[in-house]
Amino acid sequence: MKEWQKLSKNIILQADGFFISYNPDTSTLGSGFKGDGDGKETAIVVEEPRKYFILNGDHRKAYEKLVDKGLAGCMDYFHSKPELKSSWSE
Repeated sequence: MKEWQKLSKNIILQADGFFISYNPDTSTLGSGFKGDGDGKETAIVVEEPRKYFILNGDHRKAYEKLVDKGLAGCMDYFHSKPELKSSWSE
């Protein structure tokens, strides 16, 4: 099983060609950024080309179970939560 790693302010879970990034406090991103959730967000970050698929809230437990199914499995979960999609998402 893959493990979460601390990277700067985010916590990431590395996968093949993408990673999951959890930010527990988007208020630390500066005054120009205003998140549209509770300050927590979880993103699928596709490495090439770089794209961000962001859900408001903490979705680490769901993505932990799906990351071994690859990007398609994680994207299925992302698309199943349209009401939680961040306005900053692709």
